[in-house]
Amino acid sequence: MSLTKSPAYTFEKDGVFYFSRRIPSELICHYSSPRIAYSLRTRVTRVAEARARKAADQLDEYWFHLRCQDRELPGKHMLRQGKPANRQLTPNETVVHESSIPLSEAVAIYLSLKGRDKPITFHRAAERACGYVIDVCGDKQLEVYTKGDANAFRDSLIERGLAGSSMTRVFGTVRSVVNFATSEQGLTLNNPFSGVYYDRDAGVSSRHPIPSEHLASVQAQCRRINDEPSRPDACLIP
Repeated sequence: MSLTKSPAYTFEKDGVFYFSRRIPSELICHYSSPRIAYSLRTRVTRVAEARARKAADQLDEYWFHLRCQDRELPGKHMLRQGKPANRQLTPNETVVHESSIPLSEAVAIYLSLKGRDKPITFHRAAERACGYVIDVCGDKQLEVYTKGDANAFRDSLIERGLAGSSMTRVFGTVRSVVNFATSEQGLTLNNPFSGVYYDRDAGVSSRHPIPSEHLASVQAQCRRINDEPSRPDACLIP
């Protein structure tokens, strides 16, 4: 019997694909664990392969910068460690609280607490909606997401062809996850996924009532045929 090989940097558990990659020995000092592993939130091989490749590419890029920073620099021993206490933040810089967590972990907290005794559709909706965000904006700390990220997420949903009603459900799920995890972690932030504009009526067809003359025609046909309900023994042969 032939075994199907999992895509690079992945393994499968209970039908779900997980990303897994060992941290280079020279960079372990930057991490609390020698390996990065997390759920890719999909059971589809080609989706897992694409997400794992994207994550691996992002890590390669980040590790390149870490290696550059770790190279010996003249006078490096004289550099101040950490940020100066009174330094003002740049406009694009965000203070990240030590209790902040990435969106992927926020989903796990949300489902472990609010997902108890909920149907599988509840879990899949949260994983799918937040998975869309991570695919477009990355798995960032909750405090790092911006309104620009939310707008980019909206644009990606429109490109997918989602109707306004479907976008409303997706945004509602993402907002719930962020709000719940924010409360659980004791964070204070304005949810950037709230108040995002999009056409909620786009792609939504309105249902019109059946015209009364059509109903009258059907009723007239029923009276003309005057058929009796079939009896259980109608098909029995005497």
